[in-house]
Amino acid sequence: MSRPKDEQLHAQRREDILLAAARVFKRKGFHAARTEDICAEAGLSSGTVFRHFASKREVILEIATREYTHYQSQIRLLATREGVQWLSQLDESALNELLAPTEYDLGSDSWLELLRDPEWRERIIGFEAELRETLTQEFLRGQREGWIHPALPCEGAAHLLCALIGGLIIDREIGLTAGRAAVASTLARLFRIYFLN
Repeated sequence: MSRPKDEQLHAQRREDILLAAARVFKRKGFHAARTEDICAEAGLSSGTVFRHFASKREVILEIATREYTHYQSQIRLLATREGVQWLSQLDESALNELLAPTEYDLGSDSWLELLRDPEWRERIIGFEAELRETLTQEFLRGQREGWIHPALPCEGAAHLLCALIGGLIIDREIGLTAGRAAVASTLARLFRIYFLN
């Protein structure tokens, strides 16, 4: 007779495996990372790991989904009235907070590997299209409500916001953090002048 599953322990083990895998993927990339590396990093046997995840690919997809969900929620918050106002007062500390890595912090190398996978490439493009459409609609709503500048091209602004955040995340990742105060000040001015009404 098998033991009843302790749901809290099960969830904690899954999380431990995901965090260990994320560290391995960050060091080695998805393709070079072996299941044995993940087991060693997590301090667990392969049997334990495979009780929680059917394959390395399932681990990768779970981490990527969590990372992308976090990114989407952050960007969506920035498109709200409060988010745009916050961006219009951005300082270096707030910019660092915005760009701080998540606990998984896959990094651009891992994302590039994911983009080589046809299924994930399609998913990411779909996520991005949905996100940019949501941002466009939020900015249009802001124009109707009077807090977004009426002349702002909303679709272009949505694309620009995603590109700016993505580029700044890559800068952080590769260590290009000099001038961060000037970047924050310039972004704040951009949002005050061109976004807010």
